[in-house]
Amino acid sequence: MVWVAFSFNGQVGLAFSDGRQSSPKYIETLENHLIPFAENIGGRNWEYQHDNAPTHTSSATKKYLNSKNATVLEWLPMNPDLNPIENVWGIVSRNVYENGGQFYSVNALKTSIESAWYNLEPEILQTLIISMEKRI
Repeated sequence: MVWVAFSFNGQVGLAFSDGRQSSPKYIETLENHLIPFAENIGGRNWEYQHDNAPTHTSSATKKYLNSKNATVLEWLPMNPDLNPIENVWGIVSRNVYENGGQFYSVNALKTSIESAWYNLEPEILQTLIISMEKRI
């Protein structure tokens, strides 16, 4: 499992987790990766978008995000085209697997994902955020 987030002003470091995702694991990822980033770039005025995965919509996750004063954007189920992170995953995936890339270890795959993520041009992410008004 790979988790990332971005804003107009930057990217969050990647978070890799093993096994099935659960609300406690997701909350831990948010605590360790999203919250420090969001507070650094947005202070107390930021919005968060995730999809309707059960771990994202669980009462524990909602309670946690509420405790952090996070405004969570509401989305219709089954509308990934509205979420810019889906475009980002497409870009990252194409970069990871370009030229028929094959990986023979998890570490090699992680390294390639990290490289693709950290080498994204900031303008790509900014354009995706600017496109939100048209997506809606």
